[in-house]
Amino acid sequence: MTRLAEARIWPLLAFALLVGLQAALLMAALGGMSESPQWEAVVPMLAFGALAFTVLLAVGVTGSLSRAQARARRAQLTLEEAIDALPASVEIFDHEDRLVAFNRRLVEIYPHMLRAFQRKATFEDLVRESLERGGIPEARGREDEWLQERKESRGRQTGPLLQRVHDDMWLRIFECRTQSGGIVGVRMEVTDLIHEQQSLAASRAQLKATIEAAGNGILTLDSGGHVLEVNPSTEQLFGFSAAELQGVHIGMLFGNNGDLMHPQELLGAPRELTARHRSGERLALQLTVAEVRTDTIHLYVCIVTDFTERQRQEERLRRANELLARQSTTDGLTGVGNRRLFDQLLQQEWQRGTRSGRPLALLMVDIDHFKQYNDRYGHVAGDDCLRRVATLLRSCVGRGSEAVCRYGGEEFAMLLVDTDLNGAQVVAQRCLDSVRLAAIEHEGSPVRRSVSLSIGVAACIPDTATPSQRLIETADRALYDAKQGGRARLICQQFA
Repeated sequence: MTRLAEARIWPLLAFALLVGLQAALLMAALGGMSESPQWEAVVPMLAFGALAFTVLLAVGVTGSLSRAQARARRAQLTLEEAIDALPASVEIFDHEDRLVAFNRRLVEIYPHMLRAFQRKATFEDLVRESLERGGIPEARGREDEWLQERKESRGRQTGPLLQRVHDDMWLRIFECRTQSGGIVGVRMEVTDLIHEQQSLAASRAQLKATIEAAGNGILTLDSGGHVLEVNPSTEQLFGFSAAELQGVHIGMLFGNNGDLMHPQELLGAPRELTARHRSGERLALQLTVAEVRTDTIHLYVCIVTDFTERQRQEERLRRANELLARQSTTDGLTGVGNRRLFDQLLQQEWQRGTRSGRPLALLMVDIDHFKQYNDRYGHVAGDDCLRRVATLLRSCVGRGSEAVCRYGGEEFAMLLVDTDLNGAQVVAQRCLDSVRLAAIEHEGSPVRRSVSLSIGVAACIPDTATPSQRLIETADRALYDAKQGGRARLICQQFA
């Protein structure tokens, strides 16, 4: 048994004993026991004892009550201090919905309503006063309607009520009805939490808008590499809808070894991969993968950049550059190399020959009496004659046809790699025979009735101490000798 129970029971027992003693004295007095000589002395003693016991009992009860009241005051003070120390406000309403108790935090939230709290106003009066002051922004313009809704839901909410007050404070209100019909309310300020949630919501909305508007494809993958979400650019890139892409493994989108591809392997530097559009069109893509890992989340975010068109443009640019390079080194009339290409090839092959020690030959070819050809047949026919001769010369050198260049006017140069003087003479004779067999009419020629060639042939082993110009000079002298010797012939000349 606790001390509190003992404090409640022993005064009752004492009073019961006192009442029994008084009743016994009364019966003794009424029964004439006091007339007996033996009871005359006993009754006064008993009466005096009962009086003394009553005094002692009164003193004991008074002391017990004082101690109980002191303990009650200390308990109430402790309870009030504990409630005041709470970070949340506490409000207690009786069965008439009248405020009977509150703590300091409630006054801090509503300092202008202290007097209403102290006079124990009803909940409705408190709300009306707050509405009149504009303290509930969501009720502005519909105060009566809002008050009625609040009264009907009071104490019946299945969860906490979120309410904004004073324009910049958010409260989460918990209400619980007691067995006696009263209501206990707790108000917790959650302004920082709401602001964080609002900021987070704004950030999410901004992020979503950014992802939706992004020109690059953005995919979210689970830990196994399966698609969770995609943005519109991804749908447009692959030609599939988001619903069709959801659940698809990343390997099915990129390359041919999709079953072996895992997003963990793609972390780090961007990767250039190939993919296919729904239509079958080949795509050139750059894939960048980032990992998102927390205690509860493990995801991968992929950014896909489409450089298919850029690659096509680069290919077109490369071809254009090649064409430009060919045009810059190709004779526009005959289609063979021009003087610029000849100079480049000569320097290139001369340096290579100095390293390898292999011979290099040069044929200087001139169309005999070409001025007379133009005078008789005209320049258009003359241009056609140049093209036909250039084609015949290219056919005579085979794989080295790119070494045939128009040196100037009706003169051509043929650079033969790894060819000595004897080999160059064979090629020169082939050129003479090919043009003769072509029988290109030339009635203005004093040599014969068809186009003929004069060829000067020179060959040497390149040497770093000898300039490449020596080879041109030697072949040119041989050509001069061929012309002086009657044309339609070749002259060979070797120099050490």
